Amino acid sequence: MRVYALSGGIATGKSTALALFRVYPNIVTFDADACVYSLYQNVQFQKKLAAFDAKSCWKGNVQKAYIRERIFRDASYKRDLERLIHPLVRKECLAKLEESRKIAAVSLFIADIPLLFENGFDIDQEANLVVATSAKTQRQRFIDRNNFSETVVSAILEAQLPIAHKVGCADVVFWNEGDTCLLEHQIKRFIEWKT
Repeated sequence: MRVYALSGGIATGKSTALALFRVYPNIVTFDADACVYSLYQNVQFQKKLAAFDAKSCWKGNVQKAYIRERIFRDASYKRDLERLIHPLVRKECLAKLEESRKIAAVSLFIADIPLLFENGFDIDQEANLVVATSAKTQRQRFIDRNNFSETVVSAILEAQLPIAHKVGCADVVFWNEGDTCLLEHQIKRFIEWKT
């Protein structure tokens, strides 16, 4: 089984790419964002989050807007929160990877890790894949997708490595500037090349 890490910037099309990979029965995927969402629903994790910052979880509800605002205002808060969340996400990813190794029909394992390069997330992957767009397209897609102010959009984009940097770190780049069918074609060619 071949193992890859998938990344990119926010609004570059990582989720779309992951959905396109999931179509193939021989591919198992891991979605770090979905894992974090599941953690936020977990009562035990909510208790840890509330112990970390009482305002971040109120009556069993994770206060995502509050957390997002704190992350982009306070680098030490972000770092400490990542120390709480990232080991749990990595543990889940490695568990799914090990489960996948036991299934003979699985030939590819792809982990979608948005902060792959920022945090050195290593699962002993063969290569790093990046879904990329121009910075202009990324910003416009992000604005169109969310109802955040320009200030919040800029803060979020500035908190991540620039997409050009991620492209430079990638072994394979899927350029997602056009229609979804173009991304789908690139992914199909990649799968044919690797299986």
